[in-house]
Amino acid sequence: MLFCPKCGHILTLKDEKKKKLVCLACGYSTKEKKEVKLKEKVEKARKIEVVDQKMSTLPKITIDCPKCGHKEAYYWTMQTRAADEAETRFFECVKCGHRWREYK
Repeated sequence: MLFCPKCGHILTLKDEKKKKLVCLACGYSTKEKKEVKLKEKVEKARKIEVVDQKMSTLPKITIDCPKCGHKEAYYWTMQTRAADEAETRFFECVKCGHRWREYK
């Protein structure tokens, strides 16, 4: 790795045929041809473990599911109508996954 004698930044290869190095920060360019070897080290890919479980960060609320009758559901709110109207609350049953909404 070569550094610029003016500003100290890393010199990069401008033209592979001419083999001249330039500084992208200050514009310095080498006058003579340099022997340049480009190397790249690639790390071995890490394995990603896929978990076959549903993980939710949504808050839970005590409410009856209209489908299965379970008493716990995840909930979130979203503005689905005009800004001067109330938000819509959405629910998802913890047990069966049924989704429904409630308008205020």
